[in-house]
Amino acid sequence: MLLGLSGQNKDMDVSYEAVNGSDAGDGGVPHGALLARLAEAMWEGDREATAAARSAVVDAAGADVMVDAVAVSANFHMMTRVADGTGTPLDPGTYDMSAPVREACDLNGFVSRRDPQGDRQTAQGASN
Repeated sequence: MLLGLSGQNKDMDVSYEAVNGSDAGDGGVPHGALLARLAEAMWEGDREATAAARSAVVDAAGADVMVDAVAVSANFHMMTRVADGTGTPLDPGTYDMSAPVREACDLNGFVSRRDPQGDRQTAQGASN
């Protein structure tokens, strides 16, 4: 969501193909394939692959970009864990606005994905 909006603000034509793997392209983002490879290595927990990906990002884009990328990834991971742990659903506006992105990135198939609209409708139905 934010990637698309920030791309619009910078007159960039970003896409979401890189979300599903570094071999899927760069998403229209400078060094996008390298950044996706870094995110994959961090997610997989492979220290050697993570170190190699960090070095590749630093070599191509600089240390500031690498630090920003790792910080953004860590923050999103943390926010998702907090939301999942507390059962916090997406608000209706975000849920509706994110539908095309969730579909394009095939996010609806993830095991951890919940249907917050359905949960909210169920909760509203129970209170009526």
